[in-house]
Amino acid sequence: MINAIQEMQDYYGKRAAIYDASMGYNKPETVRALDPVIGKLRELLADRKVLEIACGPCFWTQQVCSATRCMMSTDFNESTLAEARKKQLDWDRVSLQIADAYDLPAFSETYNACLAVDWFVHVPQERFREFLDGLHSALSDQARIVFCDQLPRPGCVTGNYDQGGNHIQERGLPDGSTFQVIKHYFSDEEYRAIFSHYTNELEIYRFEECSRLIVSYGLGGQ
Repeated sequence: MINAIQEMQDYYGKRAAIYDASMGYNKPETVRALDPVIGKLRELLADRKVLEIACGPCFWTQQVCSATRCMMSTDFNESTLAEARKKQLDWDRVSLQIADAYDLPAFSETYNACLAVDWFVHVPQERFREFLDGLHSALSDQARIVFCDQLPRPGCVTGNYDQGGNHIQERGLPDGSTFQVIKHYFSDEEYRAIFSHYTNELEIYRFEECSRLIVSYGLGGQ
């Protein structure tokens, strides 16, 4: 499993320079289509101190940061943070830091929210509890957790699974290199089962028109 995680880290590190374009984030019509998702994220994170996991080149950071009190946006790869630094972010509000999501450092600030976009669906199922326990310990007792991920599009479900039951996609880069990437597509019932150890008040928002969903819950009943 370590190799699978390392392969995904390598893939996203090498994809950093083309990531936004590959997702269509450089196209105004794509961003407009995401407006309902962005609006909900801003609502959920309003006036909170946000720890962002796997921020990548910070497209989503750019969309939501003005609604927050501040953001610590972290990623495993320096290459993605280098791309993020090229953006016109509110640098009085946003900080960047290299961090391993499975082994988060001690932060000088206390954060009462977490945002992770296109991250949770890449976590191996056998490491869900490890990741979530570590994340919760890095946040305040009343924190709000927000995960935003993609809904399946035609042809994206491969039928390939590893021994841990993780759905596997093969991804390629312009240099011809290929990578095996874990990518889950869960039903609402499956999400509720995954997070049942932490909450019985899971909020799920689906945006079928732009193939997105948001999963959110509060620690300490918040």
